[in-house]
Amino acid sequence: MALQLILPPLLLLISPFSSVATASLDGMTHPVYVADNEVRWTLGYMNVSSYDPRGVGSVGMVFFFPRNGTYCFWMKNTKIPLTIVWISGEAVTGWAQGQPLNERPVCGYGDKVLELRPDVAVPRRVRIIGEQRPRH
Repeated sequence: MALQLILPPLLLLISPFSSVATASLDGMTHPVYVADNEVRWTLGYMNVSSYDPRGVGSVGMVFFFPRNGTYCFWMKNTKIPLTIVWISGEAVTGWAQGQPLNERPVCGYGDKVLELRPDVAVPRRVRIIGEQRPRH
């Protein structure tokens, strides 16, 4: 009984697909999933075969970090290709193409990283509407 009460809130804390935000990519708005804590940062798109597992129309996932810094990403256990975009404020500072199952890290600078489906053009400006900075 206790497990039934604890499990749903715990899944909300760890699933990177439990929260959705609206991203403005060069003025066009799109839903994106939110990774805003260490567990969600680690899981990201690992072990999924869809860019939009909940069917909300998402074009990717945004990772919120507490401050600007160098953040490295790799595609270990990620089965789908991704465009990885580093953002400082609203300005794109760099991007890379992530290949499935590649363990070589790619690094960039910013306070956010946006992982996009490869068919979405790399934006120049990204604004997350109602952005909430993590408290770490």
